[in-house]
Amino acid sequence: MILHTLPRKFVLAIFIAFGSIAWLSKWHQYVYTRSRVDFPPVSNWARDSIIVLLPVLLAIWISVALTEWIINRSNGRMSLSTQSILMAAVLGGMTSAIIVLIESNRSIGTGIGNEFIFLASICNRVYPNGNLLLSTLKWAVPGAQALRLHILLRDGANLMLFNMATTLLLIMLMEGFAFVRFGNAYAHETR
Repeated sequence: MILHTLPRKFVLAIFIAFGSIAWLSKWHQYVYTRSRVDFPPVSNWARDSIIVLLPVLLAIWISVALTEWIINRSNGRMSLSTQSILMAAVLGGMTSAIIVLIESNRSIGTGIGNEFIFLASICNRVYPNGNLLLSTLKWAVPGAQALRLHILLRDGANLMLFNMATTLLLIMLMEGFAFVRFGNAYAHETR
């Protein structure tokens, strides 16, 4: 497995933490309204990225262990591309869940959390008639919780796709560098 060392996990954690916070900042500015939303200057993406770095590293560690366990249980029946896709899916889901949990936590006081609170407060005006997801959530969970869950689910789903793409890109780069560095010996070893 290409992400089996601590430096590689740490590099992935840096890319995911900083990329996720930058993605969420832009996502919150443009997706919920027709024009750009200017938030108060409480969001500092570098500070927020450093806050989420350790939980993201822990999520990566757990995800890699879980993925390696699943791959070992398959007894070699999984191709390398399937292993990479499985790794990206598990990493994308786990890291997104951690970041969304931090986003929704008021006590940490991150900038993305403040943006989330602001968006939850204007969500009724943004979606006056609602959409299918929001209507279903309002039916299942009455009150303002439905609006908060709606934003968290949309943020989480899109962040998961972003983190999966980041993971796949980094895996491809590491595989490419390893192939160039070790040549044909590496190709025979991974089969």
